[in-house]
Amino acid sequence: MSIKRAEKFKEKSEGPVTPRAIKLIIQLAVVAVVVVLASFKFFEKIDNGYVGVRYSINGGIKDEVLAQGVKFVGIDNVIQYPIRLQTIQAEGVSVSTSDGKKTSINIKYDYKVDSTRASKMYKEFGNITPDDIEEGWLKSKLQKEAREVYSKYSLLDVLSGKSSAVEAELLENFAKAVEGKGFIVEDVTVGVPEVDEETQKSIDAIIRAGQENEKAKLDSETTKTQADANAYEVTKAAEAEAEANRKIAESITDELIRYEEAQARKEHGWVTVNGAGTVVTDTTGE
Repeated sequence: MSIKRAEKFKEKSEGPVTPRAIKLIIQLAVVAVVVVLASFKFFEKIDNGYVGVRYSINGGIKDEVLAQGVKFVGIDNVIQYPIRLQTIQAEGVSVSTSDGKKTSINIKYDYKVDSTRASKMYKEFGNITPDDIEEGWLKSKLQKEAREVYSKYSLLDVLSGKSSAVEAELLENFAKAVEGKGFIVEDVTVGVPEVDEETQKSIDAIIRAGQENEKAKLDSETTKTQADANAYEVTKAAEAEAEANRKIAESITDELIRYEEAQARKEHGWVTVNGAGTVVTDTTGE
């Protein structure tokens, strides 16, 4: 190839891009974008601690629950439900106690979804997110059960030692109320109810009386303990004295008495020795 022909070929190859080439590039870019978007649409990532329920645009669902990971779903949609514990804080739940006191409390509860009933849950609630269920159906159930439980107790009962009984009963009732829909409630914690000034004074009086009663009980037990200690010492002393007397009595024998008489005659003349207390009697008339 001559130098002239080579330069001509080079000019031709480095010439301006044709409209046809531009169109081809655009088409390839569109295809690439479609492929990327399709990959997001056809696949769904199920988060850790959740299960997915797959449903079509017309509302039909697949009974097979999707476990965590990336799953092919085609053009179907997916809603996810938590199967690990979720802690929910319900603020300002209004209740009335048996003595007619109206108050509000904060309630915290832990729940999760039964994975085997996730499909049934979708059939019950439809395309509603777990957050919406928590703020709607679950909250209304919690309020209902809380009102029924608190109506059995006076406000003073709740504040002066029966809060654990209230929690236990609320947990049992709330768990039973929602388990039929596939929710599992594992714990309930209730806060301290708000009280008016009059009720607070009554509570303070109860606490003060309890403290005074405990002090009196402690003083009584201290006095009793001291008295028991003194009685013990007296008893031990009496037992020691009795034991000493017993040993003395056991040690006095006929031989010992005769020996004492002989020693007395030797020193004083004729004497009579009577028992442990020696009585010396002069029988000579001197």
